[in-house]
Amino acid sequence: MRGLTFEQGITLITPPSSCKAIENALSRNPDLTSLPHPRPDVIAPEGLSQTTGTAEILRLSEVQRAINGHFLILPCDLLSELAGESLLEAWMVHAAGIVGSSTLSGGLGVWFPTRGEHAVKGEETNFLVTAQAAQATVPPASNSLRPSLSQVVYSSTTDTLNDLTESKHSFPIRHGLLRKHGRIRMLTTSRDAHIYLFPYWILDFLNQNPTFDSISEDIVGWWAKATWQDGLVPKLGLDHILNPPHPMDGVEHAENGNNNDLNMEIEDEIDLASMSSTHVSNLLTPPTTPSSSSEPHKIASALQKVPPFLAYVHASTSPLIRRIDNPSLLLHASLHIASLDPSSSPLSHAHKVHPSADIAARTTIGQDVLVGANTNVQQHVTIKSSVVGANCKIGAGSRLIRCVLMDEVEVGEKAVLTGVVVGARARIGKECKLGEGCEVQPGFMVEDGTEGKGEKFMVFEGLDEEGELGDDNDDVTEMEAEGGGGEENE
Repeated sequence: MRGLTFEQGITLITPPSSCKAIENALSRNPDLTSLPHPRPDVIAPEGLSQTTGTAEILRLSEVQRAINGHFLILPCDLLSELAGESLLEAWMVHAAGIVGSSTLSGGLGVWFPTRGEHAVKGEETNFLVTAQAAQATVPPASNSLRPSLSQVVYSSTTDTLNDLTESKHSFPIRHGLLRKHGRIRMLTTSRDAHIYLFPYWILDFLNQNPTFDSISEDIVGWWAKATWQDGLVPKLGLDHILNPPHPMDGVEHAENGNNNDLNMEIEDEIDLASMSSTHVSNLLTPPTTPSSSSEPHKIASALQKVPPFLAYVHASTSPLIRRIDNPSLLLHASLHIASLDPSSSPLSHAHKVHPSADIAARTTIGQDVLVGANTNVQQHVTIKSSVVGANCKIGAGSRLIRCVLMDEVEVGEKAVLTGVVVGARARIGKECKLGEGCEVQPGFMVEDGTEGKGEKFMVFEGLDEEGELGDDNDDVTEMEAEGGGGEENE
């Protein structure tokens, strides 16, 4: 996960096991060293692993020390052509609190469609319920994201939705939601991009709720429900955040007491938020005396003060927004990037074939192919709709169609690969024929003449007959082809 604070720049958060590799890449990889400033800082908190919950990451002391204001979270598997400035503009107009007012800043998240041109079978989806968001008085620009914003009122994973509907044989909707929002929209085919614009106070909200494990389900989900569900504000500790004790409470002012009281009354009467040209509704309720306040009024007042969490639901396939967290998505996204014309997108490459690549005569390389630096392609090779990484070697007579090869892959002579993802430093033997759905683990060696479709080639370190761990050299091919006794790889 990567957090970007508006004041401090960019911070990369990684498990300690990956820290050295990331720091080396930032200092040596030309694509990273050429990035504009500020240079990212890398922190590797002790105890952080690949399975640590996203909310748990934000709770780590090292991470909280790195955040000094409102911040943006991006996942490490994000692929996006969306301009970050457009998100910031939408958040600043609709959700950012006014400096000097009592209104707390809201949040903003991004969801994208999983259907359409870039659909991949089996991609994860989320369940999102939205309501109409308050509109600013200033009309948006023609290319603004503001007309597409809505308020999140419920958010969960599709698995959680399925469990709920299975146990209750329906999806229950609370009356409090319908009282607050008479019209809602339910989305089941969108996916959370894990792009979040968070206000600084969210750290207090997180610390008030030590059981929160996930940003998407816990932080966003409970925050969204707290805007309409009675009783959640005190249960979640939001009342302490929404109504913090005044710094002057309990302090006696002997000399200037009357003047201070007068100044505070004037500040209470001036609503700085309403003076903004982009302000729509006053989130503050009229002041009431303790004697006239009833419990229902207090609850309604608290609900009215909870700032909204907004959603930008990307409705089209352009610009592209995708999470790349499995080989099928990696293959699809890589082939899309290979098909882009130079300078047509932030993701496109200036050179389809790197100038340092060694391409032999009598080879066929399609227009939608990317070939990395120092890669050697021998004679009579055909490459179509594929991405070949740096320092690879493609043997004579081989054919690559709709494949992705990571760096330093070697493909033997007359091998035929179709729809295959090959990890870094892997070796494909001579005359191998690997079909759609095959995946080769980094560093794995596929023997000469191997044939397969829908298989995963990987190193398995299991227990031998005596219960001891097997040697690293015991290579086992896990076959998951259709009809092969394993699960079907989609």
